[in-house]
Amino acid sequence: MPSRASTGSPQPAEPALPAARRLSLSQVVEKLLERGTSEHSSVTLSRNAKGETQLEVVVRTGESGAVQTIADAEQAARAVYDRLRAAYPFGEGAPGGEPA
Repeated sequence: MPSRASTGSPQPAEPALPAARRLSLSQVVEKLLERGTSEHSSVTLSRNAKGETQLEVVVRTGESGAVQTIADAEQAARAVYDRLRAAYPFGEGAPGGEPA
């Protein structure tokens, strides 16, 4: 008579791995907000429907680096904006542009 082990009786299952923990919506939002605060400064150039360049300058303060305060960030942003505005002037008739 064959032994019980060889008859194909079920073997004890291996312990199941713990299921992946799903985040709630509020936890996802919190993670996204935390990530946003650690991003670096940036400059975005885009063109509007008239073909004029639009500027976005973002200067973040941080624990390290030259930009420590809001006043430092404002000064750095203004310098970048002014330099880019000179390179990409407003078109005719626009505020700050050439007279029509």
